[in-house]
Amino acid sequence: MAQRKKTLLIIGLFVVSMAIVLAVLMLTLPKPETEEDTATTSDGLQLLGYTRDDVMSVTVTNENGSFTVKNGVSGFSIEDNAEFRQNSTTLGAMARCVAELNAKELVEENAKDLDKYGLSDENPKARADVVLKDGTEYSVYFGIDAPDGSTRYLRKADSRDVYTAPLSSTGYFYNRSADFISLVVTEELSNNNTAPTIDWMTVTRKDLDYDVRFEDDTKNYATDEVSMASAQVMIEPVYAYLDITNSNAIIYGIWGLTAVDVACVHPSEDDLKEYGLDDPFCTVNIDAELQNYHLDIGNVCEFELDETGAETSVPASYYCYYRGIDLVYVFETSEIPWVSFMPIDILSSMMTSNYIYTLDHIDIEYYGEPAESHHFDVGGDSETAEVWGSVDGEEFEGDNFKELYKFILKCPIDDLCFTEPEEGSLIAVMDIRRTDGAGDTVEFYDGGANRVIIKLNGVTSFSQPRNYLTVLLKNIALFKEGATGDELQQVW
Repeated sequence: MAQRKKTLLIIGLFVVSMAIVLAVLMLTLPKPETEEDTATTSDGLQLLGYTRDDVMSVTVTNENGSFTVKNGVSGFSIEDNAEFRQNSTTLGAMARCVAELNAKELVEENAKDLDKYGLSDENPKARADVVLKDGTEYSVYFGIDAPDGSTRYLRKADSRDVYTAPLSSTGYFYNRSADFISLVVTEELSNNNTAPTIDWMTVTRKDLDYDVRFEDDTKNYATDEVSMASAQVMIEPVYAYLDITNSNAIIYGIWGLTAVDVACVHPSEDDLKEYGLDDPFCTVNIDAELQNYHLDIGNVCEFELDETGAETSVPASYYCYYRGIDLVYVFETSEIPWVSFMPIDILSSMMTSNYIYTLDHIDIEYYGEPAESHHFDVGGDSETAEVWGSVDGEEFEGDNFKELYKFILKCPIDDLCFTEPEEGSLIAVMDIRRTDGAGDTVEFYDGGANRVIIKLNGVTSFSQPRNYLTVLLKNIALFKEGATGDELQQVW
């Protein structure tokens, strides 16, 4: 009897437990949805449940005008901007936002005054008219910013219920069509996209009295001549070698150009004048492998601000026009170094570049007190890296001469100089000749203030401290006495 009661008790407890489970399941089952129901998502409230792929077109209208985004074979694009590279990813994100249409919260149900939200039928701040691939059409209105500073008001056109949604998902609908044009102007150079050979390059700037012109110079050198600092040389305003690091942005900066904004699409003559592009402040013109690259840099767009937020006189960005793309771009100053660089900033420290193994002789004449004259006969073999020769008739040790020649090559470019030296002010002449008869002649003239003016191959080009000559003569004296390379002075 006791055992039977125990069994019945267990059965009773099981039945009660099952009843409780059934009740819980019944209470948690979702209710059947009607067309008026709004789903709850992790992002808040889902007002529409379509997908981006369902969208055929979205027509956006706001204070900037109207444009239509279409879903085509190559993705989303704006037909009016078909000639330009467009940001299809951003356009696709916009289509997704208006197809799924998630809201953060319901602000007012069946609102009577829609104007206070910027959501009236007659004058919403922005609207999106959507056409789906199945023929369904609907519209979404976007209003003013909500007081929380992180959301905006919106509603479906067929409803007076007002919601808020994040700025990040609604911002697309307040933009211009130009805001969806890609800001990548030229592709960056990479291992698969190497720099073309620059035949010539000219930078013209209104604040300079001269053009700065560069040319490819590799054709003038054998492949094993490593003394060149860069494949390009500056030929105007003077002939000079470039520092391969400091000149890189100037020589190759036209590749990888990226703007921060598009100021104008299909600019008219009046537009170009407004942006200072009818008469540019700076022009960069390049011919490279039968292709021309041309960038015009016009007026300053914005100036930098100081720590108090006040505008300074330092340009932060400029309006620019890249020929071949009919847009006025805005570039940050750091992206267009041609507007502010000075030639001296990108030059190599070498004034001359004559490969040591091709040298024939060097003559140095000093006209000071006391006067000096030195003649070096030089021979060399690049395969064995050997150098031999004599100075003033006495044979020298090749490795020591290499150190002396390093000092000669370091003849410093301190500044450009276009002022002709006074007659009778010649101090010294250094003539470097190669076995092919070519070479360089460097003339040093008294420039006053302990400086010299230098003519390179007969052209007034540079100025530098006079102390270089003093140290050069000391090094020659030490070299003739048999000093090792470590004993020669390399600074002045």
